[in-house]
Amino acid sequence: MDSLRQAADKFLLLEKTEYRLILSAGKNKPLETVELNFIDEDFYHILGLHHLDDIDIPKNKKLLLSKILCGDLNDKYLSQSEYYDDDLLGYNIKNRIEHSRYLEEYLDSDDFTVSVYKLQHDNKTLIRADYLITCKRTTSDEEYYIFLRKRKETSSYGIVSCFPKNRLTYWGGKRYLMLKEKMDGESRIELFRHPNFKDEIEKKDS
Repeated sequence: MDSLRQAADKFLLLEKTEYRLILSAGKNKPLETVELNFIDEDFYHILGLHHLDDIDIPKNKKLLLSKILCGDLNDKYLSQSEYYDDDLLGYNIKNRIEHSRYLEEYLDSDDFTVSVYKLQHDNKTLIRADYLITCKRTTSDEEYYIFLRKRKETSSYGIVSCFPKNRLTYWGGKRYLMLKEKMDGESRIELFRHPNFKDEIEKKDS
């Protein structure tokens, strides 16, 4: 099975999952809550397929996933693009797709920081995001960037871009992670809790 198909299979599983991050900007400042979920429309930008504009890739997100799952769209077809495996562009799409297969591992990682992202013109990036996650997989020392933006007409957030760190460094305003939870169906897993954090239920009971 090629990387594109594996990425699609893993992403469809993630669509059943949500993450909740509670962040602090510092003492006496209000906590910020980031509820991250996944919808079909996110997949196109997670892979960076919009950069492969010299080949025909469906813009309809459900059609895109359908073509990948049936094998009509695969690694071999994407390799026909001159931008697919080009490090000079700063966004090697082949590498990006391969890493996206581990997106859940990156989000679950203990090596995980969050910042408020600001558009960085010196990096010549057009990424528009609200938060930036910097993390590493347990089995790798390679840093990975995940950019989050609030969805229109909803309180949840989605991933607008993600890729391994290359020669460019991204940053933002520091936030302290107070709680990281993962919801999968009926189950709720607490992945991280700051020693000083108590949620509202605990405050009432104490």
